[in-house]
Amino acid sequence: MLADNYLQLRTELETALAALLKLGSEMRRDPASLDTLQGLLTDIREPLLFVVVGEVKAGKSSLLNALFGQEFAKVDVLPATDKVYIFRYAEREATIEVSPQLTERHQPIEFLRDFNVVDTPGTNTIVPEHQTITEGFIPRADLVLFVFSVTNPWTQSAWTLLELVQKRWLKNVVFVLQQADLRDQAEIDIIRRHLEDTAMQKLGFKPPTFAVSARKALLARTTGVDKERLWEDSHFGPLEDQINRMVVEGGARMLKLQSTGQTAGLIVGDIADEVRGSFDVILRDEQNLARLTAFLQSRKEQTLRQVAGFLRGVEQACRECTEQGTELLKQKLSIWKTWQLVFNRDQWQHEFQDEVEAKLRQTVEPQVENAVQLLETDLRGLWPQLQDMIEAQFAAEGRNRVTRTVPDFARQRRELLQSVQLTLVERIAGKGIEAELARMFRESAAWLRLPAGVAAAGTLATILSAMIHASVVDVTGIIATSAVVIGTVFAVGRRRKIISAYEDEMNSKTKELARTIEKQMEHAIDLFYKEVEAAFQPLAAFCSAERKRYEPLLNRVDELQQTYAGLKSRLAQPK
Repeated sequence: MLADNYLQLRTELETALAALLKLGSEMRRDPASLDTLQGLLTDIREPLLFVVVGEVKAGKSSLLNALFGQEFAKVDVLPATDKVYIFRYAEREATIEVSPQLTERHQPIEFLRDFNVVDTPGTNTIVPEHQTITEGFIPRADLVLFVFSVTNPWTQSAWTLLELVQKRWLKNVVFVLQQADLRDQAEIDIIRRHLEDTAMQKLGFKPPTFAVSARKALLARTTGVDKERLWEDSHFGPLEDQINRMVVEGGARMLKLQSTGQTAGLIVGDIADEVRGSFDVILRDEQNLARLTAFLQSRKEQTLRQVAGFLRGVEQACRECTEQGTELLKQKLSIWKTWQLVFNRDQWQHEFQDEVEAKLRQTVEPQVENAVQLLETDLRGLWPQLQDMIEAQFAAEGRNRVTRTVPDFARQRRELLQSVQLTLVERIAGKGIEAELARMFRESAAWLRLPAGVAAAGTLATILSAMIHASVVDVTGIIATSAVVIGTVFAVGRRRKIISAYEDEMNSKTKELARTIEKQMEHAIDLFYKEVEAAFQPLAAFCSAERKRYEPLLNRVDELQQTYAGLKSRLAQPK
C-alpha cells in the first residue's frame, strides 16, 4: 500500500490527538491549549497531495489507477479538452468546475480520504493558465510523478516545465518510465540512462527513475488471474517502496508528524503534571484524614478513660452522704426512738428521708456540675487543636470542605446536666432506700408490738395485783420487766440491722449512680465525637469523589504518555 507506514503513524497520532483533545476538554483546559490540539488534528488529517505531470498519451492516468488499484482517472482524454483534475474524497460523487482549466472531482473512494490526486494535462498541451495551476500544485505536493512514455521518451515539453519550477520544490520528484512492457530491457536501460543524464544537465541532480507497466500492475490488483506474475512483470514494487521512503523519510509531512507529536507530547506532559499533582493532593488529604481519624479515636479513648477521674468527686460526695446519713440514722434510731416505731414509724421515716435527700442534693449536685465542667473543658480543648491540624495539613480546597462551625458546647453541657440531674432525682432521691426502710420499719414495729404489749399488760397487771395481793405483784412485775428487756434487746438488734441495711443500700445506690452518670457522660462523649467526625464527612466524600474522578484520568494520562513516547521513537526513526 502507498505510504502505508506514514499513514499508519498518522492514524495512530490522530487517534492519540483525539484522545488528548477529549481528555483536555473533560479537564476544562484553557481554550488556547484546546485550540492548539484541534489545529494539530486538523493539520495532520489533511490528505497527502500527489501530482502527476507528463505528455499526453504518456500514461499518467493509467499510472494513477495502478497506484491506487482502482480506475478513477480518465484515460485517453483528447488533448483539446484536457484539464487539470483534482480528485478529493466526498460522501457523494460530484464534479465542480472551479475554472475553465481546473475541475474538482469528488468521489466516495476510500483511498481519497488519505490522498488528494492532481492529474495534470499533457505538458505538450499546457497553456499559460495550465502552467500556472500546475506550478501552484507542485510546491505543495508530497510527491511529484513525472511520467515519460517508452514510446516517446525524448520529448522536450516535460523538461521545459521542470526548468520553470523552482528547483527547491523538486525534492519529491520521481521519474516514471511508463509502458515498459512495450520495450525490451536493453532499450529501457538506454532510455533510463538518457533520462538520468538529461536530468543531471538540466536540474543538477538525478531523480529516482523507475520503469513500470501500469497496465499489468492494475490487472494484478484488480483480477485474480496470475496475480503474482503480473505484479512482478509490472515492476511496481520498487516504485511503491520509493514513494513510501520519500513520504516517510524526507517529506514535509513526516516533519509535520514529528512536530505534531512533539507538541502533543509537551501538552500531555503538562496535563500529566496537573493530574498527578491533583491526585497527590487527594492522596495527601486522604492520608491526613486517616491520621486525623486515628487521632480522634485515640483522643476519644483518652477522654473516656478520664471519665472515671471526672466522677471521683461525685463518688466521694456519695460516700460522704452515706456516712452522714448513717450517723443521722443512728441519732434518730436511739433505743427509745426505735421503740417509737411501734407508734409513729411513717412520720419518722419521711422526715429522715427528706433530710437525707436534701443532704444528697446539696453535696452531690455541685460535684456533678464540676464533673461535667471538667468534661466540657477537655472537649473544648480538642476543637482548636483540630482547627490547627486542618490548616496545617489539608489543601485549600480540602479545608473548605470541612465544617468550621464550633460545636454548641453550652447546649451539650446543658443537656448532659439535665440528664444527670434527672438521674439524681430518680436514683438518689431514695425511693429504693425509702421502700427498704419502710419494709424494715414495718417488720420492726410488728415484732416490737409483742414485747410492748406484754410489757404494757404486765405493768397493768402489776398495778392491779398490787391492789389485790403482793405475791401476784412480784410475778406480773417480773413478766413486765422481762418483756421490756426482751423488747429492748430486740430493738437494739433491729436498729443495728436497719443501719447496716441502709449502708448496704446506699453503697449499692452510689455504685449504680456512678455507673449511670458514667454511661451518660460516655454517651455525651460519643455524641460530641460523632459531631466532630460529621464535620469531616464532606471532606471524606470530596476525597472519594475526586479519587473516582482522577484515577481514570491518571490511567488515561499514563496510557497517552506511553503512546506518545512510542510514537516519538517511531517518528524519529521511520522505517
